[in-house]
Amino acid sequence: MRVYYFCYSVFYFIKLAFTKKYYRIVFYSPHHFNRGKNSENIFLKDLLDVCKTHNLSFLYLEEPDIYSNQKRSKKAIPFDFIFYLIVFLRKLMRSEMSYIDKDKKIGSFVRKIFFKNITFDNYITISQSMLSFFNGVNSEAKLFDLQHGTIHAEKESYLFEGVVSSNLLENDVNLLLSGNAYKDILTKNEIANYFQNHIRVIGISSFNNNIISSKPNKNVLVSLQFTHDHSKDENRQIADSLERQIKKESAFHFYLKNHPRFNNEMDLTRFLSLPNVSLISGDLKDCFDKCSFHLTSYSTVTFEASSRGIPTCFLQSEAKKMSIFNTQYNYPFYKYLLSDLYNNYSVCSLETKKWAKQFYQPFCVESFLKSLKNA
Repeated sequence: MRVYYFCYSVFYFIKLAFTKKYYRIVFYSPHHFNRGKNSENIFLKDLLDVCKTHNLSFLYLEEPDIYSNQKRSKKAIPFDFIFYLIVFLRKLMRSEMSYIDKDKKIGSFVRKIFFKNITFDNYITISQSMLSFFNGVNSEAKLFDLQHGTIHAEKESYLFEGVVSSNLLENDVNLLLSGNAYKDILTKNEIANYFQNHIRVIGISSFNNNIISSKPNKNVLVSLQFTHDHSKDENRQIADSLERQIKKESAFHFYLKNHPRFNNEMDLTRFLSLPNVSLISGDLKDCFDKCSFHLTSYSTVTFEASSRGIPTCFLQSEAKKMSIFNTQYNYPFYKYLLSDLYNNYSVCSLETKKWAKQFYQPFCVESFLKSLKNA
């Protein structure tokens, strides 16, 4: 299949080089974000639907990820050919150049061949992918990064020790956020006033109209975070903490759900050999229908669980980045054990739902449209 997508991409971009096109928006996303049913990109869904409803022309490009098991989108154009060309050209650039300058120069070069007849007003990406490249392709376009996970005051790709990330600053990037609480964290912790004028809260529809759980069972959905983003030691620490928790809370049954980018970074046999542990897969909604509790280190699934009134228990860790729900987000029951949550379920359920609304507000079409260049 990789060969198919690469060949399709080659054909498409060669054809595009000879076709004059104008787009209001270019969307770009790595394919590991295709986490919805039928491999739908749940993060871009709202924005793509708005474009269709309001007749806004758009181009949806998808970056390949060799580490992901997610299926490719049927709605996106594979960016494989250009992506691997960029990777190759990066290797030819001088080592002393910053990655931002490299990608801008590559973007300017590629524009003369494959994007010379393409114009667009806005560029919207996820996880800050290819910001500098598309800045090089079209420096007049308005660049956006769409929030896909947690953002906090010590997340280096956004803000660290009060200083805004160079990738955002040098590309003059605007952020599309899901809730005012995220905006407050960034604006209150920055030294300058960059975010004050570069943030638009647009919300997200997948958190709307979720129903609070009824009488609790003792099933626990475990959002695993064993990925190559962590060091081996960090993955081991998470595993040790999880094993202790499972053994300590033996009255509960733990359903382990792998991270979307899990690539066998951890052998799960040590958990599955325990009598109160099972694997679970599929859509999060189905998992929530089965489980009254959620357990994780610091997964964003916490917000989705909370929006349904499902309280979260956190694995304890000394790592600073794994305690953000306590230090940054003030989760109301951060230090509660599963047994504590079970014994106070009604109160915990209502409070967690109220807490989540600060971070994930209903999707606002008008706010999104007003954020665009030439709105």
